[in-house]
Amino acid sequence: MKNEIELKQLWELLPAYVCLYSVGYNENLNMETDLLQSCVTDNSLDRIYEYVDDAYMDCEAGALLEYMEELEETVSRRFEIGEDEARRLVFERYEDEIRNRLYEKDGGLPVEELLANTQSFSIFMDTGLEIVDGSWRWTRSEQTLWMDKIKRKLNITGNQWDDNIREMLLQASYGGRLVVYFYGSVKSLIHENEKDWKSVSFTSPAIAVINTGNGSGSHTHLMGHSFSMPFRRENLFIDKYFKYNYVSAVCGMYQDWCEASKAVFSFDKIPGKKSAASSLAAQALQDRKYAEIYRKGKCSWGDMDITRHRDVYYRNDFPCGNKCPHCGTFWID
Repeated sequence: MKNEIELKQLWELLPAYVCLYSVGYNENLNMETDLLQSCVTDNSLDRIYEYVDDAYMDCEAGALLEYMEELEETVSRRFEIGEDEARRLVFERYEDEIRNRLYEKDGGLPVEELLANTQSFSIFMDTGLEIVDGSWRWTRSEQTLWMDKIKRKLNITGNQWDDNIREMLLQASYGGRLVVYFYGSVKSLIHENEKDWKSVSFTSPAIAVINTGNGSGSHTHLMGHSFSMPFRRENLFIDKYFKYNYVSAVCGMYQDWCEASKAVFSFDKIPGKKSAASSLAAQALQDRKYAEIYRKGKCSWGDMDITRHRDVYYRNDFPCGNKCPHCGTFWID
């Protein structure tokens, strides 16, 4: 009987739909900001697919085994053959074909489900303008000079928001990057198309001068103002990605604090010079490399994010501070 059973007869016994990945309602990528930022920068979900393959490998193997064992039982009953013969059919003679068929029938959408479960974040676009530090010692004319630079960058022609901008500059005394914040999902920033967006328009923007090196800055809202600028993907960042991020690490604000700031991305090219590449892009790339090394069980000398080191201990000898025993990175008190 075994030799008379053809592969197409087994296909009829398989379910029309299978799910090899099971994503729980509380499973998400909220803490995987390095992974999410890499997807935003690359305009691709490939890194999440790789993450799913690794994280759900055991789940997939277990589901495959369960479907094949169910098929084995069904074959034994339907064709009235012994369990050993049915097992040889499913797990030996046609094993590769059955596995491939199950992959084809897999209707699970783990990447989409993980993204759907993942929160929205405060996201910012770097305008390319670097504000120097030392605003506490600026003269009135120097303040006005920097205000004019910001207003030109944001296409502000009137003086309606001068007080807001001046106060932001004075409070951001360590300087930093002029950025525009908005609130949104990572998925909305990825379209995986051959062509990327050409421009971005903001309405009632939340702007800030942020310094992710020392964790400082200041922000303000330009309610009622609208402007557009050429889009540059490498200047687009999830705020929470940076260790000394402005929104939560510095200010302790909720991620939706800038919800009123609306951003619309377009394929329409607009007049104007594209912003200079953000210096944060190099920092983000370096952080991605550090994170990848940490995921592989190692750490990097010079990586000042203490959470990416293991077995860190406190050294009480002068100079006092924390030290990583593996790479030697030292955090002085």
